[in-house]
Amino acid sequence: MLGKPRRVAVVSADSEGETTLNAFDRALLKAGIGNLNLVKVTSILPPDVQILRKLTEKIPEGSMVPVIMACITSDLKGEKIAAALAIARTKKGPGLVAEYTGRNIDKNKAVEEARYRVLNMANYRGLELSEPVFAVGVDHVVEKAGCALVAVVFID
Repeated sequence: MLGKPRRVAVVSADSEGETTLNAFDRALLKAGIGNLNLVKVTSILPPDVQILRKLTEKIPEGSMVPVIMACITSDLKGEKIAAALAIARTKKGPGLVAEYTGRNIDKNKAVEEARYRVLNMANYRGLELSEPVFAVGVDHVVEKAGCALVAVVFID
């Protein structure tokens, strides 16, 4: 086991680039996590984890950092892309995170879908929420190549 996280931060960004890879890289940089090695993990948080609504400290460059991430790229000019995630704290279980990405929708629709998914996760586990669901979304209209990204970054 690698350890139990104490704090996580929620980040989001959208970006444009020459290619979808460049758009993704720029979105990571805008979100403050572009110079990190991101390790994708599944959508479970410890019940007592502190959730920061933004990344408030600099993580050393090159660090291997677990993330729960939703990301979408496109090179279709004029396409609207969106990414969202929703976090649910439960009374007698872990925190749950649901991610969502979509095409031809805005961030509000993406957030609605992420909320639906996290509530479904809690329901399936038989868990009651301890507070309202927190959700964040971002959208982007593609000019050449675009990216929409949201992530929960494990700080420590």
